[in-house]
Amino acid sequence: MERVRRMNEQIGVPEPLPVHFENIPKRLQEISQWVIWKYAIVDGEVKKPPFSPKTGKPTSVRQPSTWGSFLDARKAYETGRFAGVGIVLTQEMGLVGIDIDHCYAIGNLTDEAQQIVRAVNSYTERSPSGSGIRIMAEGKLPGVYRRRGSIEMYEDMRYLTLTGHALPTTPQDVQPRYREIYGLYHRIFPKETPIHRKENTGGGESRGVAKPSQRLLPDEVVLQKALSAQNGATFARYYKGDPSLWEGAGAERDSQSAADFTLVLLLLYWTNGDIVQVDRLFRHSGLMRPKWDRPIKGSETYGERVIHDALRKGKR
Repeated sequence: MERVRRMNEQIGVPEPLPVHFENIPKRLQEISQWVIWKYAIVDGEVKKPPFSPKTGKPTSVRQPSTWGSFLDARKAYETGRFAGVGIVLTQEMGLVGIDIDHCYAIGNLTDEAQQIVRAVNSYTERSPSGSGIRIMAEGKLPGVYRRRGSIEMYEDMRYLTLTGHALPTTPQDVQPRYREIYGLYHRIFPKETPIHRKENTGGGESRGVAKPSQRLLPDEVVLQKALSAQNGATFARYYKGDPSLWEGAGAERDSQSAADFTLVLLLLYWTNGDIVQVDRLFRHSGLMRPKWDRPIKGSETYGERVIHDALRKGKR
């Protein structure tokens, strides 16, 4: 572990909590979809890229042959070369992972985090940084939204880190919580309604406003149309934030930023160029991250730059 500590100090990342393997639920231990991870700085952000516990080489959520058993992950972690372990979520597992970042205030869970923990009432543990929590439960997500602020919900195309630092007030094993997850999902992601805008009569089309002749569709309808299209499977990978788009062997993009740009292009097409709706939909996608709101030049944010660059490309 000393080797990992020195590596973390060199790249300026926090020391992760040590893994308490004995506290990880038996149901998860029986699944052979484990990976290991260590910190890395990518595009100026701290990331946790996954590695194969069998080979120690980079892997992704779309390379099942490289994943390993719980024992494989434990042995790889105990070599001292990696910072932690994680499990890859696939729809076949029938599990939902809920990730809430930065939810401890002066050592206690925030009110919203406490409400979610109580509502789901399944295995819950602290994240590697100690500042967030992970909840694992049996269930299914009823839609494609994945993120709102610091709350994320996943059932596939993702791996979640696990520490075994279980919250003592929650069940110590994964519980069936289909109804609870359904209710939580619709509370976090309420149905969006179209924004009614006045027709632009100023001799031109205002930036970010759909043409007056075009009817603005609700977010859910836009997403359903995109997912039902011929390239719907591709759209789903981008909207759910599949990391294998830019990680591991056979990645289609050279960075997450390139994946951001592609998703924005797709959203511009399906929203008829409405940048307000594009921004809102992107914020609920699996690609959303703090970088989206980071200023890059004056008052312009990274997200605004991506949208405007995509608009320019679409007009060529």
